[in-house]
Amino acid sequence: MRTTFMQDAANQARNAAENARDIARAQRDAAQAQREAQAATDGSENLVITVTRDGKTVTLNGSQDEVFSTLGIAPGVPAEANGPYVVGGMAIVSTAVVLIVGLVLYHRRRRHVPHEPVRDAEMTQRLSRMEAAIETVAVEVERISEGQRFTTRLLSERPVEEVRRG
Repeated sequence: MRTTFMQDAANQARNAAENARDIARAQRDAAQAQREAQAATDGSENLVITVTRDGKTVTLNGSQDEVFSTLGIAPGVPAEANGPYVVGGMAIVSTAVVLIVGLVLYHRRRRHVPHEPVRDAEMTQRLSRMEAAIETVAVEVERISEGQRFTTRLLSERPVEEVRRG
């Protein structure tokens, strides 16, 4: 059951990531079409950048600010300066995801753990042993108090002797 829940959670996360990627692509395509339409009407100078990495080629057209914002870097700042922020952000997000999933799984596990019922036969035996021990203590206390009464009576019946002083 636990693996099914984890598989469902993984599938949901994958579907959400695919949907977010599709939305981002649609927004990027719409922005690109808008920039191309604006460039055609303005006749302004565009910056064209072609990047090839891991066998993939990406070409960016537009003004300098648009190209830099698409790449996710600030103009005039070296690309290496953005690396720690990306790594730090990913570390924070991944830690939060791991904690949330762990807490959800812990809560589900705690909720579905059946509590062990109290065994009646075991409880009855325990109560009978306690009752016998209490009766034994009561008998002993009565015997001690009887001895005290006897000693007190003997001391009170004894004649009083005068003690000489001096």
